[in-house]
Amino acid sequence: MNSENPDNTTPTPSPEPEALPVPAAPAAPVPPAEPVPAPPLPQTAPPVDTPGGTGARRAGLSTGAVIAIAIVVALIVGGLAGGVGGFASGWLASHARGGSSSTGTLQVLPPETDEPVVAAAAAALPSVVNIDVSASQVSPEDSNALPESHPGVPLRGNGSGVAFRSSEDGGTYILTNAHVVENAEDIFVTGTDRERRRGELIGADAETDIAVVKIAASLPLIEIGDSDEIEVGQSATAIGSPFGLSHSVTSGVISAIGRSLPGGIGSQRNVYPLVDVIQTDAAINPGNSGGALVDRVGQLIGVNTAIYSDTGASGGIGFAVPVNTAIRIADQLIDSGIAQHPFLGIIGQDVTPEFAAADGLDVDEGAYVVEPIEGTKAEVAGIVTGDVIVSLNEVPIRSMDDLLLQVRRHRIGEVVTLEIWRGGELIEVEMEVGIKPADLEVPRPETAPQLD
Repeated sequence: MNSENPDNTTPTPSPEPEALPVPAAPAAPVPPAEPVPAPPLPQTAPPVDTPGGTGARRAGLSTGAVIAIAIVVALIVGGLAGGVGGFASGWLASHARGGSSSTGTLQVLPPETDEPVVAAAAAALPSVVNIDVSASQVSPEDSNALPESHPGVPLRGNGSGVAFRSSEDGGTYILTNAHVVENAEDIFVTGTDRERRRGELIGADAETDIAVVKIAASLPLIEIGDSDEIEVGQSATAIGSPFGLSHSVTSGVISAIGRSLPGGIGSQRNVYPLVDVIQTDAAINPGNSGGALVDRVGQLIGVNTAIYSDTGASGGIGFAVPVNTAIRIADQLIDSGIAQHPFLGIIGQDVTPEFAAADGLDVDEGAYVVEPIEGTKAEVAGIVTGDVIVSLNEVPIRSMDDLLLQVRRHRIGEVVTLEIWRGGELIEVEMEVGIKPADLEVPRPETAPQLD
């Protein structure tokens, strides 16, 4: 999220919103033999000015990554009212920009087109919204730039969201990122009709960076795809509000699937590393967070979340939470306001050839059990320190990220079979997948061992 500071002292204002994938050269898909139907869009004018349409000068402070390449979580710049939004190993927060009004309108598309990106945008654009958030004052990180006696200043930011379900009372549920709405006191949603509506936070889950916001009005709903069926190399289109430019469309391809965020994620306490995400080269920038990643027919396949960048802007490597994960979490948030996560109950670390040689292990890859956590399913199943988990239900486990990924793909209460090297012998252990305790302390990435 981008912070707004009317009394900002930053010398060089820069653009505001969020960050994620990079505008890579569009992978030109082969046009179908027949034109692809493209539903017409409502003729509306997307706001190009600052959130809330005030046109006031906005600024935020860039914090700069301390590592060569940092993971930039799109949108949240610092965090709202005393919290750091998002979860990146390094923050490249920004920015400042001057607001400007726009009288342009969304182009009304023809009923047929032989351009897949045009068809995808026509189908998905009406369901993508801009989300403006505000809190009562700036976060402590940003307040350091103000004079000591200066009063707190309102913090504002913007991101994106996707209308995906109708509520029983005629309203609409909207998917977005947890870091977009973190600590927000006021949430406003603007659709392609440019109507600004107050939103209600239904729930947010930092583990997956997914949140659900509800508005009282009815919006067009996006068609939900299946992220388990996507393939590397297929076309992908990202839609959102980069730098406040609402309903912007970029295209690229699916670069990888089942990816773990580089450098480990989890700058927030008690939060898993973010694994099993979609990598895309469709350009994503600050403000795209919570927006839609869709396939060639406009079906939602992911929720844009973060970028890998050393500049704070798209560098061609962006990440999206798979839609199957997003919907699973959203269902829980709508039902109960909280989400539960599968959990084995171990503290572990990667096995590397160097580590294996030093400790005399029988294998040079896998998930090494540093310690089973007391009272968890792992302890009940008899997992012990020194075990090396090398497969789960016959799926190879080469690292702790692999173990986290496979555990999350199973349901709480499901029984799984682990293959474990113990004392020079390969054994099988059956155990039940448990629930990750909400108050469990997760070691920081820099302190090595991970939890599962």
